Amino acid sequence: MNGNGRLKDVRSYLDTCREQVLADWFELIRHVSVSETGEGVEECCGWIKGKMEELGIAVTRYPVKPAPVLVGRYGTDPKKKTMLIYAHYDVKPAGDRALWRTEPFEPVIREGKVYARGSADNKSPLMAHLKALEYYVRQRMEVPVNLIFLFEGDEECGSRGLQEFLEEHREELAADLVFFSDGPKDPCGLPIIALGAKGDLTVHITVETMNRNVHARYAPVLPSAAWQLVEILGRCKCGDQVLIPGFTRGILPLTEKELEIMGKLPASEENLNAIYEAKSSHYGEEFYPRLLGQPTFNICWIKTGANGVVPAKAEALIDCRLVPNQDPKEVFACIRNYIQSLGYENVAVECGGITQPSKTDVTTPFLPVIEKICRDIYGEYVIYPCRPSSAPDYLWTNILKLPAIQVRWSDADSDNHAPNEHLSIREYLDGIALTVCAIQAVGDEG
Repeated sequence: MNGNGRLKDVRSYLDTCREQVLADWFELIRHVSVSETGEGVEECCGWIKGKMEELGIAVTRYPVKPAPVLVGRYGTDPKKKTMLIYAHYDVKPAGDRALWRTEPFEPVIREGKVYARGSADNKSPLMAHLKALEYYVRQRMEVPVNLIFLFEGDEECGSRGLQEFLEEHREELAADLVFFSDGPKDPCGLPIIALGAKGDLTVHITVETMNRNVHARYAPVLPSAAWQLVEILGRCKCGDQVLIPGFTRGILPLTEKELEIMGKLPASEENLNAIYEAKSSHYGEEFYPRLLGQPTFNICWIKTGANGVVPAKAEALIDCRLVPNQDPKEVFACIRNYIQSLGYENVAVECGGITQPSKTDVTTPFLPVIEKICRDIYGEYVIYPCRPSSAPDYLWTNILKLPAIQVRWSDADSDNHAPNEHLSIREYLDGIALTVCAIQAVGDEG
């Protein structure tokens, strides 16, 4: 069966099995699995393991801390290619319940969209991957590749323990391609084929100038931690320019092929500004090179003071998204050394976490394969040589030394991590079809 024939067949199958396909997705969503607190993580993992075993997948549950890792295998034919399919089953906390229109962990359908925590990130892709295998099993068709499923429960907290696990089991996890889906479409509404991810460096800056807050009448004569923090941040970045020496060290220039790909991307800047009603600068042709090819120095939050005081303490959380070939540890050292050189007393600079950047070369032979599938399913799509957000993609490219391709297909406004997270049922069903066709296409390439 050719690609278009496979797509037509799986869509017909999904129409027939729609009720059960949705029911299993909803049941997974109902299993609370908040990695930040550990709530429900073990129980959710156990439920997924059971669903995998029902499909004939040989599953091992590894006691990785703080959340178990599931590795499932289906097929061991040495003549076939092997796909490693990744997803995570943990979610962010629901947050302020008052901001949710419905109960966060009870899926509700409104206007063709499912609202619930985890509906988009990442329980829809996880279940879509399993439903793709279920299609082959129920239709009594040969699966054209060997499959390794790797599901973790700590992605939202940095995939703690997973790197060590992969290093220990590198040979067992040998594959030809890592395939996964995690994240929304481009702001213009097109699915994204991503070949890498920015790294992430979190930096916590604390300034203390006194032993406690004091009445504001003493502002002319006592040192304000708030003002000192603002001054420090202003000396770190001005406008679009990061002023920290060494911050951009190691950045590789974009290749001609990468610039060619970016030049073909649709004009999304206005869509992005419209979605968030942003009063943005306009970067024009530099929009995608900036978004995908440059690191960031972003202030996530600033905490200080109270009404009518001179603040004795001020804190800021800085989030740096780093591009391939930047070393987060070296960048942190540059930030720490620079701030210490500014001469402020009682300033602490601490690293809050690191995720390495990753990259799969745009010349990988698997890219045209995935492009054709996206063309058949979605019509149009975009390619990001490096996605602007972070993910544990480096685990595949840097640790397992494998090419990794992800297709991001949740709604562009799915509000991952925010109240009222949601996903269109149509996108979920297309996600199942995508994995089915990817399995077929990679198998055909063998």
